Amino acid sequence: MAAKTIDSGAFRNPNRDLYVNLMGTKKQAEGEQKKAFSYPRDPSWWTGPGPVVGACPGMLEDGTITSIPFPDITAEGTRQGVLDYFKNTWTLTEVLFSGLLGEDTFTRTPWHQLRHPMMFYFGHVGVVYVNKLRVAGFLKDGIDDRFEQIMETGVDEMSWDDLSKNEMEWPPLQDVVGYRKKVYDAVCSCIMEGDWSFPIKTTDPAWAIVMGTEHERIHLETSSVLIRELPAHLVTKPKEWPTAHPSCFSSPEKRAENAFLPVKGGTVNLGKPLDFPSFGWDNEYGSRTVEVESFHASKHLITNGEFLDFVKSGGYTQRDYWTEAGWQWRRFRNVLFPTFWVPDGPVGLHQYKLRLIFEIVSLPLSWPVDCNAHEAAAYCNWKSSMDRPAHPYRLISECEHNLIRHSATTDLSKGRLRDFTLKYPGSEMSTGSNGDNNYNTQLAFGSSSPVDALPPSDKGFFDTFGNVWQWTSDDFNPLDGFEVSPLYLDFSTPCFDGLHTIILGGSFVSTSDLCSPFSRFHFRPHFHQHAGFRMAYGPSNPAKILPKQGTNGASVSNSDSQPQQQAVVNQAMTSHYGLRLDVVPWENGPQGANFVTTIADLLTAKAKKNGVPLTRALDLGCAVGGSTFQLALSFPEVVGIDASPSMVDAANEIKREGQRTYLRLDEDGVLTEIVANVDNMVERTRVSFFVDDATSISPAVYGVFDCILLANALEGMSNPAAALERVSALTSPGGMVVVTCCNAWYHSTTPRAQWLGGFEDGSGGEGSKTVQGIQAALGGSFELVEKCDVPRLQRIHARGYSWEVVEATVWRKR
Repeated sequence: MAAKTIDSGAFRNPNRDLYVNLMGTKKQAEGEQKKAFSYPRDPSWWTGPGPVVGACPGMLEDGTITSIPFPDITAEGTRQGVLDYFKNTWTLTEVLFSGLLGEDTFTRTPWHQLRHPMMFYFGHVGVVYVNKLRVAGFLKDGIDDRFEQIMETGVDEMSWDDLSKNEMEWPPLQDVVGYRKKVYDAVCSCIMEGDWSFPIKTTDPAWAIVMGTEHERIHLETSSVLIRELPAHLVTKPKEWPTAHPSCFSSPEKRAENAFLPVKGGTVNLGKPLDFPSFGWDNEYGSRTVEVESFHASKHLITNGEFLDFVKSGGYTQRDYWTEAGWQWRRFRNVLFPTFWVPDGPVGLHQYKLRLIFEIVSLPLSWPVDCNAHEAAAYCNWKSSMDRPAHPYRLISECEHNLIRHSATTDLSKGRLRDFTLKYPGSEMSTGSNGDNNYNTQLAFGSSSPVDALPPSDKGFFDTFGNVWQWTSDDFNPLDGFEVSPLYLDFSTPCFDGLHTIILGGSFVSTSDLCSPFSRFHFRPHFHQHAGFRMAYGPSNPAKILPKQGTNGASVSNSDSQPQQQAVVNQAMTSHYGLRLDVVPWENGPQGANFVTTIADLLTAKAKKNGVPLTRALDLGCAVGGSTFQLALSFPEVVGIDASPSMVDAANEIKREGQRTYLRLDEDGVLTEIVANVDNMVERTRVSFFVDDATSISPAVYGVFDCILLANALEGMSNPAAALERVSALTSPGGMVVVTCCNAWYHSTTPRAQWLGGFEDGSGGEGSKTVQGIQAALGGSFELVEKCDVPRLQRIHARGYSWEVVEATVWRKR
């Protein structure tokens, strides 16, 4: 019996190996290109008009296809206009998928195992048309019950190691093509003969028609990313697909000079008017008005050339630059460079090519880098350590992005003209002829382009729309007045979980709503899209951050991390809840075993002494919640926030049960079971715990507090100044803050550029002390009330302890 050949590259990023990407891991069978669904496609492939000039809207004279503008859905709209747009949408999908070579490519599991094979998405867009038209009342029955079940719902993995098994048997590709033909005919009939009329409003049944086209265009883009992740020998560029930007062939080595530009603060009005004459997803509607402080932002998106410097410096191997979730993702995938870079030589040589959707080209240094949010944040931290700016570099926020756009897109008086996607097809989108068509979007090109190729906005910023999506520092969130669309109940709401990040601006593949000024899309931070970033910095970050409903770190199935996490939680339980004899069994032992209650009582006492209301308190960096419960003896509402889901899980168990069993380490391998109890005087209902990042929490989510405790958390942060800036925003006028710190800073956790003290200031004096750094980060609205020393004892094992005297500083907000 012949041995079965296993494709060893099936679950490895093909872009890591140039030879495998181009040739595969096994010899292709003789005549493979002549089998079914080879290229070019047989005429039966095209279930709509096909990419024929004169027959399909959006076809250009050179035989390539581009996107046409979203149709007029006002009272002046026509059914033919809607039909033309649908035909253009449908054919764009079939042109894209015609680049897949052979049926096996359609059923191949993505190398990362986080998404379905391409077969699913080819059928899925048709299924959604049918299901939405049924919900709207246009279709009484489905077309194929089996297809409309197995291809209805996609995958939104919970974390980067939540691997999809994809072990189902997919239907033959020819059957999916036949299903698509029936769907095409049904949608055309609904458009031309259905019982509906103009204008089309969000509450009209006909909204389902344009929802179907915009849903398909989302998958046009995400499918192009999945194709970009397939081995190059399994795909080919269709002749009808837009050509890549010529710079990748003529001058890939050219760099673009980047710089930060100042942006004047101002009022930002988020939200799309309900009567705006184009389609919008439910999260675009509603409103929010935000006052944004002045800031600086990079005029260009960060380029491949700039990111190459980060790669060469060893940025992927330096833990200091990465968030906890980002570092775990990087280690899990063993990532050393961006996912679409293709090494062109041995490791360490740092010569790379770039994978486009279908092709591999020399790495264009002036193009924006494609990366995920973890990589973008790490770059910001690395660059901050190099430049040491007044405020750390970070990803731009949604509100700040609105301030760097061309003023015409945010001018409420311009009405429909605010949205350039309603005016220009892809063939005109990047010509710059009218001042508001300066964008590489609407499939003007089949790839990204140099960041300086098109004119900037009137604020001086390039590529505010198009080229690549821009990761922001905001969690995906609902605007005020948000309402779920009855046609698509689960489009947005499952993702308001604090684990999805807003992306803005669209990419070169984005069309219509995707790249409109109102677009607010979202992905998990480990996800790869045609997405990059620009940096910003300023005294505050207006990003909207939500409480985390889970974690982007290791999943619960990651057994390697569980024992270590549990050991850390057990040690924290001893420090927070252990009786003195449990911690120090000697009468004359060192002081400080009750540190968490001491500092909570210190905050309460100083607040009472200074006449601060005891209404709401925040315990930032609460760990397992000992000090949080102690504050609840005096405050009717206390919020505890910690970045560790394991810590917060333990705190919530104690809140729920009033006690928790943990294991105290005595000797290596010798553990004692202890039950921790909360003081019976504490009303546990006063306390709430959340998982969140202290450097990005927002008063818009948690409100403001009379008193805030930040106990020995700063030294463990990569950006402690950002946390103190958030504390300033979260403190009520007249409120009080207690910060405790041992004033010890380490490269392993905090890049030196972000230390609050512990370095020479060049004056020849005492140098910079941590208390001075705290005061600078809190800002001029705080005054130092007093300082005091507090002993802190932590039990490591039966005869090993950590003892330090921390500096407690008491601050009052004016």
